[in-house]
Amino acid sequence: MMDYLRRNLGRSFRTSPFRAPLRAWALVPVFVIVSVSVGFTTGLLSVEPMTSTMAALLPLTLFVFPSLLEEAFFRGVLVPRDILESGAARATGAVAISTAVFVAWHPFNALAFNHSAIPLFLDPWFLVMVCALGITCGYSYVVSRSIWVPVVIHWATVTAWVLVFGGRNLVLEL
Repeated sequence: MMDYLRRNLGRSFRTSPFRAPLRAWALVPVFVIVSVSVGFTTGLLSVEPMTSTMAALLPLTLFVFPSLLEEAFFRGVLVPRDILESGAARATGAVAISTAVFVAWHPFNALAFNHSAIPLFLDPWFLVMVCALGITCGYSYVVSRSIWVPVVIHWATVTAWVLVFGGRNLVLEL
């Protein structure tokens, strides 16, 4: 297990996102279109910039959790870094499994640890957006082989949601 983590997660931390092929970012526009469409249609997103004094500290906090920690597990541990060498079908399967676990994590997290998040984390439309994020991050990880690409995507998403689009800061509510 330790050897797998060293080879998989360890190497993915040492792989620069600046060396990632442009196609590693290819699903980001699709994710944004899906999330904006679903979010504004269902009321999960609204333009409500955060005015709290905590707003300046949140990007750093949101970088560590959920972005870095969730991506390290859901992509860096669950998806073998070199899975693409096994073929597109296996890579797709690995991304699908990690996305399914990522989506399931959200309701589990709310029910087990963060009860104030239950209405949001059990909302089917929110879970559609989480699924789109999981696919986007999984694809970016498989193509780039760097954990930093999905971390940046996840971080930018959550930070924009909390600071600009009316999202609740669930991290500080724990």
